[in-house]
Amino acid sequence: MAKLRKLANRTRELEIFLQMAQGNHDCRIMLIEGESGMGKSSLLSRFQQQCPDTVKYVPFDCKGLDSIAAFLSEVINDLGRAQFPTFVKQLKTFIQGSVDFSENDIKAQTISIAINGTSIDPQAQEHRLKQLHDAFFNDLERFEHQIVITLDTYQMANKSLQDWIEGTWLRTVVRRLKKVTTVIAGQATPNPSNSVWGHECEHFKLTSIDDLKAWCDEFCDLPDHAIKPILIGLKGHPKNVHEVLLTVINSGQY
Repeated sequence: MAKLRKLANRTRELEIFLQMAQGNHDCRIMLIEGESGMGKSSLLSRFQQQCPDTVKYVPFDCKGLDSIAAFLSEVINDLGRAQFPTFVKQLKTFIQGSVDFSENDIKAQTISIAINGTSIDPQAQEHRLKQLHDAFFNDLERFEHQIVITLDTYQMANKSLQDWIEGTWLRTVVRRLKKVTTVIAGQATPNPSNSVWGHECEHFKLTSIDDLKAWCDEFCDLPDHAIKPILIGLKGHPKNVHEVLLTVINSGQY
């Protein structure tokens, strides 16, 4: 696994995540909000690295894959197609042999073809989508292991995916998917005051880190007097402070 960027003073977020991932917390939705450079993606990487082996972890990046079909495809392929027999059966009824099912992967394009079909009206498309995600939820509900699904760069997702996540997905996580934890990170995230799932949500706003001790603990190779002016000058901006401190270390000045 790639080397992770050092994280200062994010222990509370990690502690809550590990509790949620193992099913030892009342909430199963975590929102991580913050401006660019606040360490959201680094925190998700740390979550993945420290997530227990008994928990199935599915990372999803809305920047590169921003459709409902892509999300369903990613989850199914990461958890294993064999775990989704109901969904696969329903998918086959819609594509009617027009797509090759000999491969193990369920492609997003295949799901899109099943939903959109040929010359069907929007109401029929909506009905197909509902049948597919009902089958998807039925299979996911029977999963034996704890599951963590993360969505990074949420602000980059298109409107249809955001509407589906904030409505159908998070509502279903709260009501049915008792072994599924969802972590959403981005410069903008779903509204935590949502009346349906907000009561099962932990919301963290990542801001600048001006705690000198936290940075000294993470960069113990540097003396306090070397870290302090950098921290003050960069106003605790996590990404910028990290990059400068790393440059100082690599320069061999200390």
